[in-house]
Amino acid sequence: MVFFGVQLATLKPRLIVPYRFLKASRARTSVAVALALTGSALVACAQSGGNGAAPSRAAAAPASYSPAITEADLRRRLYIFADDSMQGRDAGSVGHERALTYLVGELTRLGIKPAGVNGYYQRVPTVPRSRAGAAPADTSWSRNVIAVIEGSDPTLKAEYVALGAHSDHVGFSRRPVDHDSMRAFLQAGWNAIGRDPNARGPSPEQRASIRVNVDSLRTIRPARLDSIYNGADDDGSGAMALLEIAEAFATSAAKPKRSLLLVWHTAEEKGLIGAEWFMDNPTVARNKIVAQINIDMIGRGAARDVKGGGDDFITILGPKRLSSQFDQWVRDVNNKQARPLQLDYEFDRDGHPQQFYCRSDHYHYARYGIPIAFFFTSIHEDYHQVTDEPQYIEYPKYTRITQYLHELAAFTANQPNAPVIDKPKPDPNGTCRQ
Repeated sequence: MVFFGVQLATLKPRLIVPYRFLKASRARTSVAVALALTGSALVACAQSGGNGAAPSRAAAAPASYSPAITEADLRRRLYIFADDSMQGRDAGSVGHERALTYLVGELTRLGIKPAGVNGYYQRVPTVPRSRAGAAPADTSWSRNVIAVIEGSDPTLKAEYVALGAHSDHVGFSRRPVDHDSMRAFLQAGWNAIGRDPNARGPSPEQRASIRVNVDSLRTIRPARLDSIYNGADDDGSGAMALLEIAEAFATSAAKPKRSLLLVWHTAEEKGLIGAEWFMDNPTVARNKIVAQINIDMIGRGAARDVKGGGDDFITILGPKRLSSQFDQWVRDVNNKQARPLQLDYEFDRDGHPQQFYCRSDHYHYARYGIPIAFFFTSIHEDYHQVTDEPQYIEYPKYTRITQYLHELAAFTANQPNAPVIDKPKPDPNGTCRQ
C-alpha cells in the first residue's frame, strides 16, 4: 500500500516537515523515522500510557475479568498486550513470546481446551516458503496459539466455526523518535490527504504547508522518546477481542452447537505465515471448518481517523465471495443489534487497488474453500507507526464490534446447516487476486 513516512534532521519550534512516500505491502511496512532532538541523545526507548499517564505494565494485570464482554476488560487486556514490555511483538521475539504467555495463561485459567500440537502451541517457521516445500533447516521459529471450545450438539460439535486474529506486530526501532511530535506530523499529513487510504499523498504545496509548533507540544509535557511499535490496533485489538469472545463463550452455561476453533496466528506481518502454516498443517480436520471470522484492526475508524468513518463504521470483506448465505447471516446478525453497525464493503470490490482481501489471515482459509468474513475499521495515520498505542483506541465502539462478532459466531455455530457455498472455490495453490 502507499503510505507516508517522515524523516527529519532537526526539531525546532516551527518546522516544515518534508514527506517522502513509501510503497509497501499490508504484510509488512517499515517506516524509517529519525528525529534528532537538540540537546537530547536518542538513546532511550520511552513511551507513555493513556492520556500522558505512566505506561501500563503487564505485571499490573487485574485479578479477574468479567464473564461478559465489557469495555473495561477490553481496555485492561489491550494495555497489557500492547505494553512496551512486549517490545512490539515481532514474531518469534522475546517480547512476542511474552505476549503469547499472557494468552496461554488466560486460556488455561478459563479452562479452554488446547488444540495445538504441543498444548496450545503450534510451531511455525517465520520465513516465507513454497507451499510444496519444507522450511529451511536454519530458519527462525514462532508459534500459533490454538484452542477449542467444544460444541454442545452430539453431531454438530465435530464441525468448527473458526475465529482468528494475529498476535504479532513489527517490533521496535533502534532510532527513537519524539512521540508527540511524530503523531502531530502524522495527523497533519493524514488530514492533508483527506484521511483517505486510497489517496496518493499530499501535493507538493500541501507538504510545504505542514508545520507543527513543537513549543506548544512542550507546554503539555516534555519530549517522550519512543521506539516501540506497540500495535494496539494492529492487531492487539483483534487479539484481545478474540480473547474476550473466548471468555464469554467459556463462562456461559449454554454452549453453541458447533465447536469454536480459536486461532491467534503468528507472523501475519511477515506474510500471513502463521495462517498459511496452520491451514496447510491443521490441528483439526480442515474439511470440518464451516466458516472463519477474521478480526484484524477493529479499534479505530472514527471520523477523525478515516474518510467516511464514524461511531458505527466498520469495513467488511469476503463473506459473499464464497457464500451468499454467510453474507446474509453477517447482515442479519448486525441488523438485530440494538444499534447496528455500518457495514462498508468498499474495500471488497473486485480489483480494488489496496487488495485488502489478500492481505490478512482469512485468505488462507478462503483458498481452501472456507467462507470467511474479515472485519476491520480501516487504515489510519498511526498504522505501523510507534503511535499505534492503546490510548488512541475508540473503546465504546471497539466493545460494540466485539459483542457483535460474539453474536455472529454464536449464530453461525447454531445453524442446522453450514453456510451454502454457491460461488467458485479458488485453487488452494494459486495466487490471490481480488
